[in-house]
Amino acid sequence: MRQRTIGDGRVSRPVSEICLGTMYFGYHTDEATSFAILDRFAEAGGTFLDTANCYGQWHGDAGESERVIGRWLRSRGLAGRMVIATKVGARTTVPGDPDARHWQGLGAAAIRADAETSLRNLGVDRLDLLYAHIDDRATPLEETLVALVALAEAGTVGLLGASNTATWRIERARAVARAAGHPGYSCVQQRYTYLEPLLNPGQLDTITEELLDYACAEDLALFAYSPQLGGAYARADRPLPAAYAHPGSHARLAVLGKVAGELGATPGQVVLAWLLAKSRPAIIPVPGAGSVAQLDEILAATELTLDAETTTRLDQAGRSVDA
Repeated sequence: MRQRTIGDGRVSRPVSEICLGTMYFGYHTDEATSFAILDRFAEAGGTFLDTANCYGQWHGDAGESERVIGRWLRSRGLAGRMVIATKVGARTTVPGDPDARHWQGLGAAAIRADAETSLRNLGVDRLDLLYAHIDDRATPLEETLVALVALAEAGTVGLLGASNTATWRIERARAVARAAGHPGYSCVQQRYTYLEPLLNPGQLDTITEELLDYACAEDLALFAYSPQLGGAYARADRPLPAAYAHPGSHARLAVLGKVAGELGATPGQVVLAWLLAKSRPAIIPVPGAGSVAQLDEILAATELTLDAETTTRLDQAGRSVDA
């Protein structure tokens, strides 16, 4: 698998071009299957894993994904050889009730305490990438940044990132850090796929044209979660999420299907290849897999090459349809 480098001018890390999402490890995906998926990913050259301190709380205990990864790292002797991204901010403070009203937020005490918990869960000495998971408007931005920067400057955290956050808030946070001479957010993870959603007012979890433009200008690393729409590209019985169910999507799906047929690939593989082909800005997909077979389909996308004509067809599909 090809490698890329992410960094902030202070810290840099080589990572695989695919970052494996592990949200369901430990509950939807049992531990034995999770280990098999991780083994196959590492065998294929994958070095980059994505988790969060809240994963697991909807069906069990928060942090279960981190703990599964930690047990796998120890059992395989791979601690320090995989790049691990985790997130802080959306863990429930009321065990058993993951409603957003109870999320911990991005206060300094929560960030410090949960960074230590994530280190223990993962069994590592440093968190390679720590995201502020969900923007917390109730906490002063300066408080959040001081806590994150302290972890980065102490070496507890490598790179800092933001997820599910408005572009203007990302810029403001980076400006505050820049003015103080501190490391700021260098990585942004949002929802992104080939189909283009109709966004609701206040929806802040998606890579938009504005964020793409900002990332180009600022040399930010972008990460695309849910690139395969939870299996909607692969399964006829799984409808498109409401935001994607509009005429422009139907036109894009038609072209996507034609390209997949021409290449002897699945639509989901073409979606990942389309994301991997982007260079301005470059995007790292963060797909999840519930089985080794699903992971193998994902890995095969890294071997697809889209020529310029095919990429243009995919880019332009549906653009003339009034959504």
